[in-house]
Amino acid sequence: MNIQPKTMEEHREYLFSMVRLKLFFAARWLKEHPEEEFRFVLRERVDIIRKTDINPEAQTPKGTYFHLPAWLELENRLEEIFKMVDGNEKLFEEWGFDLCRPHVEKRCERDFNDASVLAAYQCGFLRHNLDLNPDGKTLGFHISNDLRPRSFMDDMNHVKECFTKLLDIAENDFHADKIYTGTWLNSVDRWLELFPQEWKENLSEINTDVRWHYGFWGQFINAKGGFNAKTGEILRKTGKLPYYPRSSFCRISEMRKHLATL
Repeated sequence: MNIQPKTMEEHREYLFSMVRLKLFFAARWLKEHPEEEFRFVLRERVDIIRKTDINPEAQTPKGTYFHLPAWLELENRLEEIFKMVDGNEKLFEEWGFDLCRPHVEKRCERDFNDASVLAAYQCGFLRHNLDLNPDGKTLGFHISNDLRPRSFMDDMNHVKECFTKLLDIAENDFHADKIYTGTWLNSVDRWLELFPQEWKENLSEINTDVRWHYGFWGQFINAKGGFNAKTGEILRKTGKLPYYPRSSFCRISEMRKHLATL
């Protein structure tokens, strides 16, 4: 099957759909957590600012830019809309997106041509931290999809090569004896099959304290890099994320043994 790369129009639809979903989620969250401030939810539980032209940097900026007048104006007007619609999720999404749309539209081309995210990944679809965890023996890592428009999960040889490179770096450069990550993927059986039993035994409880980053929101991006309509619809129907992050770790020696069986 010949899967074509994501087009500019598909990326525009991705940005629009993600911003709309996050507006819906923010309204639902605030309804269920009335003790929280609107600004906190908009800044800490969703990442709308990064998908607008108000963000002067790449897709994953180093700064937050919540102090910029353009963001403060947008934030204030969104809060006014939220109060005006009395927390109605659908109305807040519609009216809020009308307000956000020009800022998102101006972001599209720059976002589409931004290759900086994967440039930071040292091991294919894996990126290791630059420092060990506080225990001094564990190296944390992060996940992206370096095989778009296909999924890295569809190429087991690639998976094994990337993990082997990560393990080699962990041992040789950091003198670590364990690897670790926290991600929504740790709630997905197909992902867990890549790890030894020790990883499954060390899984934490799910984390439902939703934050803005891809550890939560990556599940709404499909293999092509577009919007995952299936998971988005689940969130709309249930008010819950389909998958919540869990963290885990295992010994490098056990991971090497397991990779040999894949």
